[in-house]
Amino acid sequence: MTRHERARISRALTAAEEGTSGRIAVRVIPDRRVDAMERARREFVRAGLHHHDRGNGALILVAPKARRFAVIGDRALHQRVGEKFWHDVVRDSQPYFAKGDVVDGILFAIARIGEALHGHFSETQQGHAR
Repeated sequence: MTRHERARISRALTAAEEGTSGRIAVRVIPDRRVDAMERARREFVRAGLHHHDRGNGALILVAPKARRFAVIGDRALHQRVGEKFWHDVVRDSQPYFAKGDVVDGILFAIARIGEALHGHFSETQQGHAR
């Protein structure tokens, strides 16, 4: 991944998190064989998102060489958006990854998760986000 692509992802993360109490992490791994969901769970813990006091962290894991990716969210975020949200993010990101457009797939997933964070964990809604 180029410096420019990493900068685009960083800007998208900032925009998605800004004004919310949520956190999003992205991991791009070089593995050729991987259980994406299991690895995403480990990376979620490794990133310390499970310690986020609001329980509203999310992680996007992409393994381009394995043609696998996963998206997971912590307990409070998951409770608010439900299982269908995660399936929809994966389904709607799939076309980007399928054509090898890893960065745009990540940007799309970040934007969708950011919308959820803004809808449920806006800093102006702190009383509702607890």
